[in-house]
Amino acid sequence: MGRREEGLTAVQEAVEIRRALTKANPDAHLPNLASALHNLSIDLGEMGRHEEGLTAVREAVSHYRVLANANPHLFGPVLQRSLDVTAWLEGLEP
Repeated sequence: MGRREEGLTAVQEAVEIRRALTKANPDAHLPNLASALHNLSIDLGEMGRHEEGLTAVREAVSHYRVLANANPHLFGPVLQRSLDVTAWLEGLEP
């Protein structure tokens, strides 16, 4: 709908909520935090905010690595998607 700033604000709010939930109960909420960070990184990249997007996706990758080590069949594919986003963002002009 062309309202990227509003959408970005919502995604950033979701990340902060998921951070608080993860802090209280990491086992239950870490996958959701990683997913929200992944989504945030894409939104930031599409808005030309590549460095911020890289920061978000690198955090997502870090979380997904932990999750994939414990359950590779479930989290390996999403780790790969976040690595793909990392490569995309690293390839963009600053």
